[in-house]
Amino acid sequence: MQSLMTKSSRRRSTASSCVLATMIFAVSASEGVPIDLTDATPTVTGATTLHIEGIATLGSTYWADFQWNAKTNKFDVSAYGLEVPEGFVRVEPGTFNMGSPEDEPGRSSSEARHEVTLTQGFFLAETEVTQAEWVSVMGDNPSHYAGCEDCPVENVTWKDAVDYCNRLSAQDGLEPAYRVDGEDVMWDEAKDGYRLPTEAEWEYACRAGSSTPFYSGEITNFLCYPLDSNLDQIGWYCGNTSPAGTRSVGQESPNAWGLYDTNGNVWEWGWDWYGDYPPGPAIDPRGPEAGSTRCLRGGGWLAQARNCRSASRGRADPDFYHQSYGFRLTRSAP
Repeated sequence: MQSLMTKSSRRRSTASSCVLATMIFAVSASEGVPIDLTDATPTVTGATTLHIEGIATLGSTYWADFQWNAKTNKFDVSAYGLEVPEGFVRVEPGTFNMGSPEDEPGRSSSEARHEVTLTQGFFLAETEVTQAEWVSVMGDNPSHYAGCEDCPVENVTWKDAVDYCNRLSAQDGLEPAYRVDGEDVMWDEAKDGYRLPTEAEWEYACRAGSSTPFYSGEITNFLCYPLDSNLDQIGWYCGNTSPAGTRSVGQESPNAWGLYDTNGNVWEWGWDWYGDYPPGPAIDPRGPEAGSTRCLRGGGWLAQARNCRSASRGRADPDFYHQSYGFRLTRSAP
């Protein structure tokens, strides 16, 4: 069963007797448990509707509407939502087929199709990290195609991407997700900071419920020329990047979940060590425990169409950089 990503919007009650309060709280509204607010908000006596907003864990703004229950003398949750951090989409948990069918044009043998279930939602950036975003955190611009603030930063290693995630986390008041000890990088999944997506998270979000080579449809030519009409709608690759180089993010058509440039523009570093997929169904896969190369996904402006497919896999040494290597931010979601 496919899961849909949604952007939560803030609801405000239209009831005439409404009280608006702002407080720091975390509410498990999905459980539908009555919440006693008498002590916290004594001014709501006699009101029929209460709307509350607050900052919960991960820096996300929750809102909740409560209706007065005269029988229990409590406000019961009637509606709730979550405001997604600016520039991100929330991807809900779900199950999908990762990899590609054996008859998919341009397919590699490393793409063995298997069922994957993601049990935790996550926030994924709408676009790849741009040069302007990188400079604002790191102070320099390593990009080969510098001078385009809205183009993705490139020429960055996997370790550079990890460093950026930790620095931005600290800058935004979040707990860094990575512990770095020399050459060793450990992901602390309890932390709320920015991180790189796992391979499974990346492909699940890239597909956005689709099962074709591109979320826009089938692959019509797996080289550079003639132009692949479906890839041309959604991504920059060797068939439509003349002159050579990256392009400003967010110009092509997004997928059904609001993500841009997942296919093409720059290869995106992921968390996983590169390795063979599991032989059967997997739940929340994190890749091998060790390896020599880290995964890259999505293809780039220099790649052929077959390397920009949703199932296509790349890999490189974590110290290697290239003018078509960039990344996209992720955060774990409650």
